[in-house]
Amino acid sequence: MYDTPLTIDQVLTSLTEQPKAIAALTSGLPRARLHRSPNRGEWSLNDVLAHLRSCADMWGTYIATMIAEDRPTIKAMNPTTWIKYTNYPELEFAPSLRAFTKQRAELLAFLRPLPRAGWSRGATVTGAGKPRERTVLEYARWLANHERSHLKHITRMVQR
Repeated sequence: MYDTPLTIDQVLTSLTEQPKAIAALTSGLPRARLHRSPNRGEWSLNDVLAHLRSCADMWGTYIATMIAEDRPTIKAMNPTTWIKYTNYPELEFAPSLRAFTKQRAELLAFLRPLPRAGWSRGATVTGAGKPRERTVLEYARWLANHERSHLKHITRMVQR
């Protein structure tokens, strides 16, 4: 699911549009609807956003490191582990969405001017089994595809 082939332009478009789509889907929803789980054991809309922020933190940092350093070794951290070091799940939805949108704008400002060769910059990623070689494009695709799946999740939640 996360490695669906996307061109650089498709990645940039997805990463641009997904925060806007989340904002449009959740606009005007009452706080209770944003923060309450629809069913026991399920995530609330706020939980989904917190998860997306955590993923964007981790994968965005990896992308920035690959661009800044030549062939770095990155120790991966699962975003579900990283979220424990944040207050994202406790934040109000609207300010959290604004922070997510701002973070995304910063990532896009970094990615848009990247020359084609920059998308191939890579790193050795450790900490999640066997060390693997990953590129900027792979992490950007992963982020775009991952968010697309959660955007579908958010859509279903809002339509209930």
